[in-house]
Amino acid sequence: MNECQSFFDTSAIVKRYVAETGSEWIRAQCKQTEGNTIVLSYATLVEAVAAFCRKARQQDLNQRISEADRDRHVKLFRQHTQEQYGLIRVTKSVCIRAGNLCRVYKLRSYDAVQLATALIMSESFITDGKTAPIFVSADTDLLSVAEAEGLDSQNPNAYS
Repeated sequence: MNECQSFFDTSAIVKRYVAETGSEWIRAQCKQTEGNTIVLSYATLVEAVAAFCRKARQQDLNQRISEADRDRHVKLFRQHTQEQYGLIRVTKSVCIRAGNLCRVYKLRSYDAVQLATALIMSESFITDGKTAPIFVSADTDLLSVAEAEGLDSQNPNAYS
């Protein structure tokens, strides 16, 4: 992906901060010199912090991060949301769309909100004659639904 708009769900953006499969690819996409625009849902502000907290509570010591790392990741993520990412509000129409997606697909609530946000963003881009953003997620089930809904997608785990 060179010089493009991408919508990252939480499973993708967390990889920028915590080393795991696909992290190098995500970090490359986030480099400001690449000219990529990364867009997140406001829901990610909650989900990412929750993900960092879960990682600090992991029973598996190989996957656990320290509380100091958790706090550092949260601080850096919040700084990046101010300086580097575009943010899309979770509006009533996003919530209604998310609920409708849950009626059709087996989705968790925040996954539905992420997808609804990306779909509305994509439709807006297409209406404006722009190229639709790429939906980036490490959740294979969510990627399947995104593709069924017509979004171009990328899985960072494919770039290990």
